[in-house]
Amino acid sequence: MSKTLVICDNEFLSTLYVMNLEVYLATKAELVTTIEAGIAIHKAKKNFDLIISLDTINKRDAFKEINEYRGSYGVKTPFIRVGGDEDTDIDGKTFAVSSRYNIQSILKKSASILGVTAKQMAEMQMGAYYPISMAPVEGLTKAPCNLYLSVDSQYKMLARRDDTIDESIKNAKATGVDTIFVRSTDRLVMVNNVSLKLIERITEALKNSSGMSIDKKVEVLNDGFEFAAANLFSTEEIRQEMAEIATASAKVMSDVVKDNPQLKGLLATMLSNKSGYIFTHSMISSYVANHIIKNVTWGGEGQSDKINFVLFFHDIYLSPIYLKHPQLKYEKALLDNPALSEKEKDIIMNHAKLAAELVVTYKRCPMGADVLIKHHHGMKKGSGFANKYPEDLSPLSKVLLIAEAFVEIFVATTDKKEKVEMKLIIPKLIEEFVSPSYIKIIQTLVNLPL
Repeated sequence: MSKTLVICDNEFLSTLYVMNLEVYLATKAELVTTIEAGIAIHKAKKNFDLIISLDTINKRDAFKEINEYRGSYGVKTPFIRVGGDEDTDIDGKTFAVSSRYNIQSILKKSASILGVTAKQMAEMQMGAYYPISMAPVEGLTKAPCNLYLSVDSQYKMLARRDDTIDESIKNAKATGVDTIFVRSTDRLVMVNNVSLKLIERITEALKNSSGMSIDKKVEVLNDGFEFAAANLFSTEEIRQEMAEIATASAKVMSDVVKDNPQLKGLLATMLSNKSGYIFTHSMISSYVANHIIKNVTWGGEGQSDKINFVLFFHDIYLSPIYLKHPQLKYEKALLDNPALSEKEKDIIMNHAKLAAELVVTYKRCPMGADVLIKHHHGMKKGSGFANKYPEDLSPLSKVLLIAEAFVEIFVATTDKKEKVEMKLIIPKLIEEFVSPSYIKIIQTLVNLPL
């Protein structure tokens, strides 16, 4: 069995990486959470076939520090840096995957390095029992299936399905056990249950975020968004639980907006957290939309929560495309991009409709959220991008349209390193939205704090 070292200080990501590497690539994963621990393992000359590390750990440049050590001591173990601007092969032994939650890309690159083909992954031959590292199991309170320990080449029952396992796992770990076993037929049951537990932990972190710093709130929000996007095509059970993350996120998005008195402060926070374009776009849209809602006579907290729920999901079907092509930005320009396949362009055309169909299946979906999502590009059926915006859309739909249009202009201006001025943005918005009802909403942006 191959061995992979994972260096990661994010508890959610650590669990995802270790579990997926072990289950799908049959590699034994060892987890450390600091740069120092990663370098210490190098110094101890422990042999690994692959090293995977977040690019930033504890706000330090992990890639730079570890790679400098590797260079100085001639360490040639293949290295995957997770995070950064793009997916790329840096050199013959060093590779980058841009999104921390793009598990498929991490597995694909890892499989290539470890010499595991897609066919081998699909047809992987296993014994009766399958090893799972302790790290993913520690977060579980009940056994999702029978759990075993290996004792003198025999498999001894540790816990039966649905048994409470907190104490038994703690005791096993105290005696030096770092691996438990499940029947090979149950390994995907473990993956599903660990994912559900992660949703519970992410939701709990969001609900308990009131005392967190702005940076930490954005980090937890980003965890929730990226996890939801990465599990878009997962099991129905997991997809249903995404609504819990979205509902909790809506409240935290409002807090982050309130905590940032100026738009440039919010943008700086997003950049420092290396948030992806879709999430950054949604957060800035939330800032603008919430300002509008506070400055119209019919606005209230209920509308803010609903618009934030909508912004969590409205572009979620675009996330896999942006993960694959991290250089992408402006949605309307995507349809003319030669780098995209016809299938990807079809998803872009219909992403509003697809997202609306997704959220309407959620039991706790706010009333009318699906309609807002469907209309967020001005098309009543959720397909395509409007050139002329209908007058008979709801006021909240118009707020969303204007907020998103503002963000596109704002991002384009900052990309050019030009000064953002409302006296230049508002005329552009009025030129795009010519009807009086839209112009009335646009006028609330005159005092938007930049």
